[in-house]
Amino acid sequence: ENDSILPDNSEVLFHTSILLRNYLEELSHFRRIIEQIKGELLYAGLPLSEIFYNIASREKEPYENWLMDLAFQCQGTQEKRFADLWTDTIEKDLPELKWRGKMNPLICEPGELLEIGDREGVVRLLEYHLKRLDMEIEKRTAETSEKKKLGSWLGAAGGIFLVILLL
Repeated sequence: ENDSILPDNSEVLFHTSILLRNYLEELSHFRRIIEQIKGELLYAGLPLSEIFYNIASREKEPYENWLMDLAFQCQGTQEKRFADLWTDTIEKDLPELKWRGKMNPLICEPGELLEIGDREGVVRLLEYHLKRLDMEIEKRTAETSEKKKLGSWLGAAGGIFLVILLL
């Protein structure tokens, strides 16, 4: 019965590793979109809705849909704060950005920053935010390699246990 525990643990680690890798890919893609928003703010000087439409035209699903939804919401009557529109559309259109069922505050924060209004200030804050996203990606990447090592170790330990059990 003990030998069935090790494969279960390594399967759980493997599954978690895949989820973490997918989350990292989505987080990296989200980071690239924030970089594009920053660039459009800096050089194009367009309203946010047009910036979102422009970026959406270069993206694939689900990001295209999210940005189109956000652009559409921005053009409507502002019954909600922009930060709330940002978070609501992410929750609806980008569930892949949740890690273990929770939305990372780093995903929601740009909505607060873009609400400020002063373009130069927003660009500086987005640069700082991008650095924080980079640190989060590095941290999660380190977690992935640790989980791979642990999974390999558990697989080897399970093999050794099985050999001893068969001898």
